[in-house]
Amino acid sequence: MLNLKKTAVAVLALGSSAAFAGTMGPVCTPGSVTVPCESTAWDFGAQALYLQSVYDADLGYIGNRVDGDRTTYLDNDQDWGWGFKIEGSYHFNTGNDFNVNWYHFSKSTDTNSTAVVTLHGLTSTLNDTVRTKPRWDAVNLEFGQHVDFGEMKNVRFHGGAQFARIKSDFRVTPRTAGDTGVASAEARFNGFGPRAGADMSYDWGNGVAVYANTAAAVLVGTSKASTANNVNLAATVSTYGSKTAIVPELEAKLGAKYTYAMASGDLSADIGYMWQNYFNAQHLAPSVESDFGLNGLYFGLKWVGNVA
Repeated sequence: MLNLKKTAVAVLALGSSAAFAGTMGPVCTPGSVTVPCESTAWDFGAQALYLQSVYDADLGYIGNRVDGDRTTYLDNDQDWGWGFKIEGSYHFNTGNDFNVNWYHFSKSTDTNSTAVVTLHGLTSTLNDTVRTKPRWDAVNLEFGQHVDFGEMKNVRFHGGAQFARIKSDFRVTPRTAGDTGVASAEARFNGFGPRAGADMSYDWGNGVAVYANTAAAVLVGTSKASTANNVNLAATVSTYGSKTAIVPELEAKLGAKYTYAMASGDLSADIGYMWQNYFNAQHLAPSVESDFGLNGLYFGLKWVGNVA
């Protein structure tokens, strides 16, 4: 009898422990990973960009001015300006697309000085205006794959290539009557290479979504530099250099989008903020190097039309 009781107690103990183990919480089941149904479509879009270009390292300062025994470095603080992005895509199969997009930005910035300006070895006269004018063009060719992670999350993985052209002009001109000296310099990079990234989106419903996009590229191309210095009609002293350069590039975007379903397709409006940086993309001399970066707002429209 005693052994029977011991056996019953053991069975009850095991049963109760199993019951407690089963009530620790619900079991989470991950959502299914799918791709869209097969379809064919075209899309066209345009965005306005409001950006500021950024230099660092040796071009973080555009020169210096000397007032007696005091040297003041002139911050290369660029003005904000407008640019644009235009794009077009062909959608095919189960979430595949081929996209071509073009970015363009150019903006001049004038900085006035009341003392002698030295621009990386180029010396001009008193009361100068230092003008910096960057120009950036980038063309991306992308093959993408749309993947849905459950009902609300999706990612577009893409890979392809980028061609980029970055040009920076620097010019020091006098503002004092009678001074005719001009100092100028130009840095230029043209490069091409592979690019890959991911566009991640979270759909809130009713056409509203927030997203975070990121991409990276490695560009190989030619980096050129030239300078010319002519002070008060003296003989012009010039330099020139050209080298092969490997320039890594990183970019990121955060934004929100609203999509309105139409009878002939979908119309999307989005707004966000972008960051972009090309490492060591500009040089004026063997010892003068700088990244070239951009950051700022963008907003635009895109229309996607299905092909029957």
